[in-house]
Amino acid sequence: MFKRLFNRRPATLADCTACGADFVHPVEWSPHDEHSWWMLLRCGACGETREETVPDAEAERYDRELDRAEHRMRRAADQLSRERLAEQADSFATALELDLIGAEDFARPLGEA
Repeated sequence: MFKRLFNRRPATLADCTACGADFVHPVEWSPHDEHSWWMLLRCGACGETREETVPDAEAERYDRELDRAEHRMRRAADQLSRERLAEQADSFATALELDLIGAEDFARPLGEA
């Protein structure tokens, strides 16, 4: 995940010039002129910020790179959610099998609507 610290020049906008991590994300951005964008970038690993002015083509590549990273994060979060739900279901099934819980555990107390 972390790049070598020897190479201080970022390979892409996602690469941090300070720590080498590829966790740099845009904080602010706006068109600079007809063919380029100004961006304020921040590294999620070390907090370093930098400003870049890049041509449209590079901004588009970075946008696609960010979309791919977001997709990977969503997939990982969904997988973790499914795993957690499966563990909870297994725990519930085990508790039922061991007679640790029953229907009375889910009944409303008298007087509650």
